[in-house]
Amino acid sequence: MIAITNSLPVKDGVADQVVERFAESRGSVQDFPGFVSMEVLRSEAASEVLVVTWWRDREAFEAWVHSEAFKEAHGRGGAGELLTGHPKMTFYEVAVERRAEAS
Repeated sequence: MIAITNSLPVKDGVADQVVERFAESRGSVQDFPGFVSMEVLRSEAASEVLVVTWWRDREAFEAWVHSEAFKEAHGRGGAGELLTGHPKMTFYEVAVERRAEAS
């Protein structure tokens, strides 16, 4: 499994608006083969929104990025006006995993 982080540097006062766009999104990523889950995190200072997506493998993520569904989901526009700079994407491979034990 891999995790992809996308760090979005947001302008003052718009972090909630960026988070809301993800909350209201009815994109098709959740139905895409190999997609596991997504979390949208707002930094304590509200200067960054971090989007973490989990994928079965790199190939599944690459298939998503090159799909028509991706183009549709990212072609809405307007998000750039909410950012202070370019998003920074980082790829991670899960090296160690621990989960809470069932009680």
